[in-house]
Amino acid sequence: MRGRFDSVSLFYLLRCLPGSFPTEASHVLAPGGVVCGATILGRAAPHNWFGRTLVDVYSRRGVFGNASDTKNNPERALRAAFAEVTVEQVGVVVLFSARKPSPARL
Repeated sequence: MRGRFDSVSLFYLLRCLPGSFPTEASHVLAPGGVVCGATILGRAAPHNWFGRTLVDVYSRRGVFGNASDTKNNPERALRAAFAEVTVEQVGVVVLFSARKPSPARL
């Protein structure tokens, strides 16, 4: 399946996955392909009271795995796997895109 897709989108999925930011999308991108998405940040983000409550409740129940996520988590993982990375925090959400998988990841 290597190199078959021009784009991989990961919108509002990552908060539901336990563990570190997955970068396996780099394996399935065609040359010139892009991975993009958005994720909700954890407790350190400027959530309102309802958002903080949801992060806490869903984290305790195992629905969310993002309690400790900050902007640095996806940025660090993407920079380790891709040559071109854009990460921007907007409120409690991080928007990201990445191109050109690093040669070590191919």
